[in-house]
Amino acid sequence: MIDDGPRSPRAARDLRWMRGSTVATLATIVVTGAVVQLLVGIDGATPRMVALVALTVATATAALAAVPALTRPRGASGVRLTIPVALAVLGVATWLLALVPPFVGWAWGFTLAIAGGMLACLLPAWWPVAALAATYLLLGVGGATAVAGSARGSGPPGTTGSSADYVLVGTLAVFALMPLSAVWALRVVLRLDDARRLASDLAIARERLRFATDLHDIQGHHLQVIALKSELAERLLPDERERAAAELGEIRAIARAALEDTRAVVNDYRTVTVAVEARNAAGVLRSAGVRCEARIDAADLSAEVGALFAVAIREGATNILRHSAASEATIELGPDGEGGHRLTVSNDGARARRAGGTGLLGLADRVASRDGTVETARHDGRFVLTVRLPRTARLQPEASR
Repeated sequence: MIDDGPRSPRAARDLRWMRGSTVATLATIVVTGAVVQLLVGIDGATPRMVALVALTVATATAALAAVPALTRPRGASGVRLTIPVALAVLGVATWLLALVPPFVGWAWGFTLAIAGGMLACLLPAWWPVAALAATYLLLGVGGATAVAGSARGSGPPGTTGSSADYVLVGTLAVFALMPLSAVWALRVVLRLDDARRLASDLAIARERLRFATDLHDIQGHHLQVIALKSELAERLLPDERERAAAELGEIRAIARAALEDTRAVVNDYRTVTVAVEARNAAGVLRSAGVRCEARIDAADLSAEVGALFAVAIREGATNILRHSAASEATIELGPDGEGGHRLTVSNDGARARRAGGTGLLGLADRVASRDGTVETARHDGRFVLTVRLPRTARLQPEASR
């Protein structure tokens, strides 16, 4: 989750600030807990006190060394086990030494509380709960048992159930949670940053898919017509040179139009009028020897709906040229009687079903994103493509241009 992927300078700066702030907060918690433990807990210069001071310093050092690991996501690779294990062992050892009769006070539990909280940040799944529970159990049961076994007034301050005890116990409980709260805030920010970059990647993928779909819709139609007319010109060339020359001129015009449409797609300003697309499709079909009638009622179509119907007309005409032996075709667009519009593209030369085509699948996806439907039917050698759209189609993010 933590990487240096593309992000704005401000976002990168904020993320660095958040990491630095978390590191500073964790270091402050460790240093404060260790200092309080030493200031409140030291009582004399006995060998046990010297050992407790040494263990406190060692535990604080291990806790500071573990801070960088806490700024990584939970379960991230590269987190060494040596430091967390040393932190746990030193924290527990400090507290157990303090519990040896006579009990030397609750103050010596600060490093254990901090160690428990930091270890909870590093453990996966439900183990953080277990780590906190073990920390509280060791502090509570161990301290209560030690206090009960100590003679009243025979130990140092904080060992005999005074009001100071309750303050220290409450502070220990809070200190165990403080590392978790600081690390949790950082990880929330990291997850949000990761989600932002994922959304950016998805937007790029959607735009690439949109571009590929537009290019397929435009160039597939043009290339099919160019191939058809080239074949016709090749057949006419030996005997009817004038007609062949005319076909070659039309091929040149179609190629020029294909180039202009490609540039328009790249610049994202191409708009398609459904009436013009129907007229062009009918003209192309007629030039291929298919009698075609186009009946278009698009007076109240919105620009978005009209553009999608134009794509459907182009796809339907391309399929007739590629996959049928049609002699007659019709293109009809008008109200569907339910407050929307219906387009039907039919021909009388349906061939056997062909696997592997993507044109109609892509059209169905685009229509579905605007609450419409695409249906195909074959009956007695006739193929009918039906596209229905509401009068004002809802524009989904996936289909936005």
